[in-house]
Amino acid sequence: MVKKNINLKDTTIIIPAKIIENNLINCIKKCIKKYPDTPITIVLDNLNKKNSLLKIKNIKFIQTGPISIAEKRNIAVKSTKTNYLAFLDSDAYPGENWLENGLQLLKKKEIVAVGGTELDFPSQNYTEKCVSNASKSFLVTILNFRKNLKKEKYCNYLPSCNLILKKKNYEIAGGMNSDLITGEDWDFGDRLRKSGKKILYSPNVRIFHKSRNLKNFFKQRLVYGEGIIDLIKNKKNPFYLLSLIFLFFFIFILSLPLIFFYPLWSKIYINISIFYFFIVFIETLRLTKKPLSFFGIFFAILVGNITPGIGTLMKILGFNLNSKKIYKNY
Repeated sequence: MVKKNINLKDTTIIIPAKIIENNLINCIKKCIKKYPDTPITIVLDNLNKKNSLLKIKNIKFIQTGPISIAEKRNIAVKSTKTNYLAFLDSDAYPGENWLENGLQLLKKKEIVAVGGTELDFPSQNYTEKCVSNASKSFLVTILNFRKNLKKEKYCNYLPSCNLILKKKNYEIAGGMNSDLITGEDWDFGDRLRKSGKKILYSPNVRIFHKSRNLKNFFKQRLVYGEGIIDLIKNKKNPFYLLSLIFLFFFIFILSLPLIFFYPLWSKIYINISIFYFFIVFIETLRLTKKPLSFFGIFFAILVGNITPGIGTLMKILGFNLNSKKIYKNY
């Protein structure tokens, strides 16, 4: 994209994290290399005051304790003095002209926020690659396009791991809901669009985002399922209600013993199961580039479908998942 009158000093890159660890260090180094004069605000649970990163100019560290990612972003925004904000996760780093292209698109009057493609890290292990490929399926997320270099399109929301907007629009929308452990970007996107403007996905606003291993993917989907209940309480939006499909799917799985007592349900259960596994099989074939990854992708899709329902059901039954402890943005 053509770059015109872009003031990179008037944007603050905001990165929430728990502690200073390898992913965050890599993110900081990549940001400094590409944008040496752009302010960076990093919000952490705990901060080692002896860390050498504290001496780097243009970087502000804020220690908050174990609070939600949404609240960390709100605290960071309040501390900034720039007119623009660029949110990035600690397990990610900017792609070519990430900030320049995003700020250029924000010049269009109808656009309130922009985000873009999340590319895989160049080096990932087997399970990370399988989870990444599974996340490109419509069976796992309706935002699967952000994992591919698709054409520009308007969205209801975009993940806050890659989101650029004006500070004043963030404040007008009321910031992010600090009570939400996950799904805060869904909720925030709704309030952003009440201004009458649009949220734009662009393949030119790209970042590299580390995929989770299978264990952390399971935790993410579990907490995601639990968070569905809070989203529905806060916003009575059909878009959120679609997520309850995962709950109904899990309840359907639990109904397996009924096939031994009700012949009609046996036929229904078997036919639906065959149809579902056929769809998963076809999707896995589409996403498989190397034969050895087929079973890994197949299993990751199953985890992506089943686990949210477990989280939702546990929330309904009153079980405490301790989400703030187990959920990480890396």
